[in-house]
Amino acid sequence: MYRWFVRRNVRAAFAALSRGEMSLIDNMAPDVHHTFAGRGALGGERTSRDAVAAWLARLYRILPGLEFQVRAVAVDGWPWHTTVGVEWTNHATLLDGSTYTNTGSHILTLRNGKIVAFHAYLNDVRAIDDTLVRLAAHGVDEAAAPAITSA
Repeated sequence: MYRWFVRRNVRAAFAALSRGEMSLIDNMAPDVHHTFAGRGALGGERTSRDAVAAWLARLYRILPGLEFQVRAVAVDGWPWHTTVGVEWTNHATLLDGSTYTNTGSHILTLRNGKIVAFHAYLNDVRAIDDTLVRLAAHGVDEAAAPAITSA
C-alpha cells in the first residue's frame, strides 16, 4: 500500500511540474541534494531547497510549457528510507519556436516523506546543451547564465 501511495504522489508531482507548478518544493528537505546533467544554465548541483526553487523557476523561464509524460515509476524501501525511479519523456515549444524533446529518469531519495535527493539523468545531454546555446543565440540571455548553485 505504501509503494502505491508513493507512486501516485510522484505521478501527481510530475503532472504538477507539467503545469508549471512548483509544489514539489514543499516536499523537499531544506538541505535537499539536486543534480542535473549538462553544462551551463541548467547543469550542476544544488544543496538547498531555495536553490532548487530558483533552478525550477529558471527551467520554466527557459523551457516554458515543459511537459513530462511519465512512463514508469518504481518504488523501493520503507517510509524512513525510500528510493524512487521515474522514467519520463519531456517536450516543450521553445521561445524561438523550435521544439525540445528528451527522455530520461529521475532518482529520488525520500526520508520520512521528504525528498532529500533529486537527481536527473538525461538520455541526450547534448540536446539540452544545444538547446541552451541556440536559445542564447536567439536572445534568451538566461540560457547563457551561469549555473545556479547553493551558496
